[in-house]
Amino acid sequence: MIEFRDIEISGKFRYLWLKYVTGYNLEVHCARSLKGEYSTQIVRDMGKKSEILLNEFPAKIVYLCGVAQPYNWSKNFHLALLADEGYGPLPIDELGIKMAVRNAIPLPIETTSMRAINHSKISQKAYATCRNWQFANFLQLTGILDPEQ
Repeated sequence: MIEFRDIEISGKFRYLWLKYVTGYNLEVHCARSLKGEYSTQIVRDMGKKSEILLNEFPAKIVYLCGVAQPYNWSKNFHLALLADEGYGPLPIDELGIKMAVRNAIPLPIETTSMRAINHSKISQKAYATCRNWQFANFLQLTGILDPEQ
């Protein structure tokens, strides 16, 4: 199970959420492009916490997203993780989120997969600039998850 340890949230976020990703939908963008359940353990103003065990729902991938307040896309936080027992700790310290991740490896969130898929919505700025949607394209390209889940 993926673990977050020594968590410090100091960034200002309008939204901060973690989703247990079980599938994807390229017909929509933002959080809705990633299918799954939201964690109740990750909240915007959580401050410091010693440990979070990500065991609320079965999923081998989790996605942590923080939308900056005030909105500034360059200050948004994105982290996709694949469960990998024994891996870590992976230190995270960026954009006001600091923690050590255990039992997970980071997955890429970038435009390469999106360009390879070349979905019909890629020409729409709201889709092409959305990192959640970019990651959903990675999921389709790699076949890590079944999109119908």
